[in-house]
This record gives sequence, structure tokens and C-alpha cells, in this order.
Amino acid sequence: MRTWPVAMLLALLAAQSPAQDTQLSATDPTGNFFSVLNLFTGSHEYIQIRKLDSSGGNLWAQIRDPGVDQRAAAIATDPAGGVTVASIMKDKGLRVMVLFHYTADGQYDWERVFSDTVDNIPCATVTDRDGNYYIGGNARKGSRTVARLWKYDPRGGMLWLREYDNISGNTYARQLQVDLAGNASLGVESVQSQTATSGQYTLVTATYDPDGRQVSVR
Repeated sequence: MRTWPVAMLLALLAAQSPAQDTQLSATDPTGNFFSVLNLFTGSHEYIQIRKLDSSGGNLWAQIRDPGVDQRAAAIATDPAGGVTVASIMKDKGLRVMVLFHYTADGQYDWERVFSDTVDNIPCATVTDRDGNYYIGGNARKGSRTVARLWKYDPRGGMLWLREYDNISGNTYARQLQVDLAGNASLGVESVQSQTATSGQYTLVTATYDPDGRQVSVR
């Protein structure tokens, strides 16, 4: 089987084909590469997860197809070399957040669905050094959008959920980082005032400690 240098492989994977969305990608601690694609059957979207070694050789591939639209939005690798995908799935008129995890050798491990009474749209996910998952995203509440931050343990148990809401306008999660102490920083685009023709946008960073306490906004 022919193998490809990693740089060439990344360039090839980045090329978008008519049936595919641009892929999500990440590397694990040993340099293996994950590529996640949103594909279309002709009736609904589904997800392909592929793991390659550092030389571009295929290690495994998996398909997630629940039979309804499901779209990958963000991925993160964990310290053990597994991968978690944060996705959006349609369910009874709502868009719900679905997390699912594969182990380093490609075994399906767990799936968690987060659903309340509004649309939940993940957009970023990271892991800390203990293997906990942080997911940044947005929830649509009536005519307004608020930024959300979730924390899950390594087995997919939800530890806490926090919202950043400026009360009057929309807030959108744009970036997410976690430091070595487990503090999560959510980059938020905040609409301070808005009319039909104008709005004032401010970028802020809301930081939460490992227990979910907001420690700063700047």
C-alpha cells in the first residue's frame, strides 16, 4: 500500500469534493492524524471518522449514521489517543448536541446526547491533561443566541454547563482553550447593541475554573 508524507496527505485531505464538507482534523499525542468528514447520502448527512498514522497509512475508519441528519462540528483527541466528536443532530424539530467517542484502536466507546428546549450548536472542543472534555457552543433562545460552555468527564458524564449572556443582545462562542490548571477560556463575540442596520460587536474572554466558577471576563 502506498503511503504519503504527512504534509502532502494534509493537502490532499483539505481538497473539498462535491459530496463532502471541509474536514475537521486533529493529531493525537503520538502524531497520528484524525480526519472527520461530513458526507451526504442523498437524503441525510452522516459522519466518517478516519485515523491515519504519522506516515499517512490508514489505521481505521468508522461511520456514524443514525439515519437522520448528523453533522460533525468539532473534534478533540484525548491523552490516550482516542477521539471525541461534538456533532449536531436533528431530533423532533430541534438541533441537539451529540458527543461520541472512539478509543485509540477505533472501538466505539460511548455517546452522550444533550438536549433541552432550545437548539444547541457546538463549535469547539478541547481536552485537559486529565482527559476531561470542554465544549463551547451556542444555544438559540427565542430570538436571541447565548454562548454556552459544557464540561464532561473522560467517560462522557456532564460535570457542568455555563452560559455567557449579555442579557440584551446576542453572544456567540468563537474560541475555546484550556490551560494546564484546567481553567477554560471561552472567546465570545458579544453584540452590545443592535438595530436593523447596525450593531456594536465586542470580543471578550470569559474564563472558568475547573469547578465552573467564572473567574474573569476581559
